[in-house]
This record gives sequence, structure tokens and C-alpha cells, in this order.
Amino acid sequence: MAITLDQTRSEPFEKAISAMAEFRRAFGRDLKPDFIAELYASRELGLTLREKPNEQGFDAIDRDGKRYEIKHRRAQNVDLNNFGFDFLVLVNLDDDFRVAGMWRMTVDKAKEIFQWRDRFNKYQATQAKAKANSVKVR
Repeated sequence: MAITLDQTRSEPFEKAISAMAEFRRAFGRDLKPDFIAELYASRELGLTLREKPNEQGFDAIDRDGKRYEIKHRRAQNVDLNNFGFDFLVLVNLDDDFRVAGMWRMTVDKAKEIFQWRDRFNKYQATQAKAKANSVKVR
């Protein structure tokens, strides 16, 4: 289906542009599902997000200095580059970008269930396996 910016889509388009610009001014980052998931996790768990996105090892820290890697996933698998964190948080969002579920696991459990995949050059586990080995936060 071809998409055109016709009269019925013009108003939502303009609102979205304004919202994205306001979001970037407020947070210094683009409005993307991965960052939305990080914001939800930080609010739910009382975390402070790192200033720069995609920093090596972890995304946030708690009051005790524990490091959190936050993953938003719609795909079947969860990917990790390393285990430089204390907790992994998996966040699923619904079609309206609201939290559909949130799970937390320790790094020790992640090391047990995530398998190295040469083909992808990452550690991987299915979402089902990750959720089954996590504590549901929300």
C-alpha cells in the first residue's frame, strides 16, 4: 500500500513532528521505542539512565550502584553483546507504546541461559526463556 501525506494524515503528521521535537529538547535523544522502554524501566525501578545512548555495558544505575541493561524487544530473541551489568531488564511495549510487560534477571542467570551465536556475534536467548528465568516486575 502506498502512503501519501493527504489531508487526513496531515494533522497527525504535524502533531508527531511537534511531539518528537519536544521530546528531543526534553531528553536530548530521539523518540524511539528502545528509549521509551528505558524510561519506563527507570521510572519503575528508580534508575538513573546514562547520559549517552549505546554506552558499552549497561544503560542505567540504581541508588546502590547496581548496573542495569535494558532491552526492548518485539522480536523472538533477546541479544546481548556482553555481561557488563548486574541486572537485565526486558521490556515489551504494546502497539500504543505502553508497557505490556517488564521482567528482571540477574547477570548470573543471564550467563546461564544466553548462548553465544557465532553467526550473529552476540549472546542470544529467546524471549520465552528469558521471561521464564526472570522475575516479572510489571
